[in-house]
Amino acid sequence: MKKVILLLTLLISSYSFSALKVENDKISDNYKNSIKIKEYNRIVILDPAIIETFYMIGAEDKISAIATTARSKIYPEDKVSKLPSVGHITNTSIEKILSFSPDLVLIGAMSTKLGASLKPFNIPVLVVDSNNFDDILQNIQVFGKLTGKEKEATKLYEDSTYKLKDIQEKISANPLNLKGAILYSTTPMMAFNSKSLSGQILSLLGVKNLADNLVGDKPIISPEFLLKENPDFLIGSMAIGSPEDILNSNPVVKDITAGKKGHLFIVDSTKILRGSPRIFEAIDEFYNELKNF
Repeated sequence: MKKVILLLTLLISSYSFSALKVENDKISDNYKNSIKIKEYNRIVILDPAIIETFYMIGAEDKISAIATTARSKIYPEDKVSKLPSVGHITNTSIEKILSFSPDLVLIGAMSTKLGASLKPFNIPVLVVDSNNFDDILQNIQVFGKLTGKEKEATKLYEDSTYKLKDIQEKISANPLNLKGAILYSTTPMMAFNSKSLSGQILSLLGVKNLADNLVGDKPIISPEFLLKENPDFLIGSMAIGSPEDILNSNPVVKDITAGKKGHLFIVDSTKILRGSPRIFEAIDEFYNELKNF
């Protein structure tokens, strides 16, 4: 197990260092917040990825309330939909948060200003980033410490690292040698570069990402560039509902390899754009889809 974790640490360290710092009996974030390492029992969570991770380690009984999303679902939807709400993740009510008398508030990157607003009330706050695989893996273990679910968190951490190791070994033995992109939209056609979580999946799989040759986090892919690069596949996410949406978005798509061979498919955006351990399931799904091209 130590060899496995060491291998994965080297693999994911190419993205960045983890956001949370664990020192002695404290956990601190990049926003000057620090909390004591102990078991918390009335936690308000303002980020979907954190909510999903709590359920995956069996710590849902520690959740007092959550912030909701406008469109996307939060896994597991049938259970999360029944949780009390303190508002939308971008428009959260401080009054509602206080009404639950939380002993901890966990915030995502979209709600950092709210953390400052809660400081006068002496409520422990932690801003949890999940910008890369390293962050996601460390967050699993941190949440285990904060909920008394360390055993379950360790199991999820190990399962996730094994998934990454298995894919890396398969890619090393049989490289995909593919070129493609994960699309953010079709009109105009925009794609995620490798700084995004979805782009990091392509990097892990050894896929040449079309968006990495262009300027911007979600650059526009022109018809001329699409023809020139001739990608093997195109993956739709966000509001792209079907492969036909990609195919019909631009006449050029029918003339590239992805369009000719029908290598157009849709993925669950909540898996590839949200920094929860479900992203490791998406990596496995991606590999199984792409290896048959």
